[in-house]
Amino acid sequence: MWLRYLTICSLCAALTQLLPGAWILAKAELAQVLIARAWSAEGAAKPWPWADTWPVLRLQAPHLGVDLYVLEGGQGNALAFGPGRMPQVGDQPPAGSQPPALLIAGHRDTHFRFLQELRAGDSLRLRAKQGGWQRWRVDSVAIVDSRHQALKPVAAGLLLVTCYPFEALRAGGPLRYVVTALPH
Repeated sequence: MWLRYLTICSLCAALTQLLPGAWILAKAELAQVLIARAWSAEGAAKPWPWADTWPVLRLQAPHLGVDLYVLEGGQGNALAFGPGRMPQVGDQPPAGSQPPALLIAGHRDTHFRFLQELRAGDSLRLRAKQGGWQRWRVDSVAIVDSRHQALKPVAAGLLLVTCYPFEALRAGGPLRYVVTALPH
């Protein structure tokens, strides 16, 4: 009898460990479906009524089969559902000069896990909701310690940023994995 009780307790303990991880992945996938619907709607449509964000960009890495919708803002609650476009990096440029870098952040264990597979020379595509596709080429990949080093934006560049290392047991460490891409 006690063996049966021990087995049931062990299974329950295992489920309590597995379900939160499965929930995060399921939520991330379902959110992309709802965000895709909002992308198709007119204007800045929210993916669900209580959302405090909306899709503004579509990011693709065709050779990896990645197709993501990017949300406005990089606050934690938006990043739980997809990568987020952060406010402009660096100072606003003078009129007539190149725009500042575009920064997109995402979680290392869901949407931006693919960043670890990007290499210099790889192609990316980015599209604004009311625009055509822009082509980008990965220029560099770097690991930055946010305690000692700030992100170095490249004028008119694209920065894709996530936490590092990818397999860390604890989230929120100081290291960032930064992919820099240039227009192609």
